[in-house]
Amino acid sequence: MIRLMLEKDLDSVAAIERLVQTHPWSKQQFQESLESYQCTVYEYNHQVVGFCILQPVLDEANLLLMAIHPNQQGKGLGYELLDYSIQQLKNNPIQIFLEVRESNIAAIHLYEKAGFHQIDLRKNYYPNSDGTKEHAVIMVKTCTDDFAALFNN
Repeated sequence: MIRLMLEKDLDSVAAIERLVQTHPWSKQQFQESLESYQCTVYEYNHQVVGFCILQPVLDEANLLLMAIHPNQQGKGLGYELLDYSIQQLKNNPIQIFLEVRESNIAAIHLYEKAGFHQIDLRKNYYPNSDGTKEHAVIMVKTCTDDFAALFNN
C-alpha cells in the first residue's frame, strides 16, 4: 500500500535513509518535510519499506529523496512508489527534476523506465564517505499530458 507519510513513519523512514545514504537526512529533516513537501511511503506487510519526497514548485516539481529498503529492492516497488507519488502531485507539474549519483545505475535505470532522461551532469556534487566527491546526473521528466494541455486551452 502506498500512502501519505505520517509522523508515526518517521523512525522507519529515517532508518531506511541511514541504510542507503552516505549522508542521510535526520529524523528532524523528515519531520520538517511533512509540512512543506509531498511525502509518501510504501507499506508492505505492515512495515514501511520505502519513501518518496517530492517538492512541488509552481508548474514543476523536484524529487528530493526516494529510497526502498535494501531487502526489498529489485521487486519493482520503487517504480510503483515513484509513479504513484508523481500522479498524486497537486500542482500537475509540466516537468519533474531530480539528481542522482552517477554510480547509482539501478536508480538511473528506474528513472529512465519512469520517463526521465539525463539533461546535465553536476560535477563533484555528492560527497563520499572517503572524502572524495561524485558527479550527479541531472534528469528530467516532461509530463506530456499536462504539457499538451497547455496548447489545447
